[in-house]
Amino acid sequence: MPRMRAADAAVRILELEGAMQTFGVPGAAINPFYAAMRAHGGIAHVLARHVEGAAHMAEGYTRSKAGNIGVCVGTSGPAGTDMITGLYSAAADSTPILAVTGQATRSPACTRRTSRRSTSPRSRSRSPRWR
Repeated sequence: MPRMRAADAAVRILELEGAMQTFGVPGAAINPFYAAMRAHGGIAHVLARHVEGAAHMAEGYTRSKAGNIGVCVGTSGPAGTDMITGLYSAAADSTPILAVTGQATRSPACTRRTSRRSTSPRSRSRSPRWR
């Protein structure tokens, strides 16, 4: 079985499910997804000024015609938080939308343990009481 990048698989699944339109703001962590959308060519994109606006656009697109599914796209970090208002609005009205966010990769330095906790009596006396 041929290997496929996760971004290519996500775009392919969206195409198979009938998603024709996305709304969002590109960023470093989601750029592979945008590259996959451009390579596949089957999904159009509307550039929003803010990710919250993209979530509301996706909700409006879903409501505009039966069978539409609105997809809002944002990068990692605050983009997922910024989508919350649009996602809540859609959930309150039982409007299905899909939110896609990027995931920042961890550098190898972040996964390594760089220091060990000291076990000397002096370091224990300085530790907070709630520990």
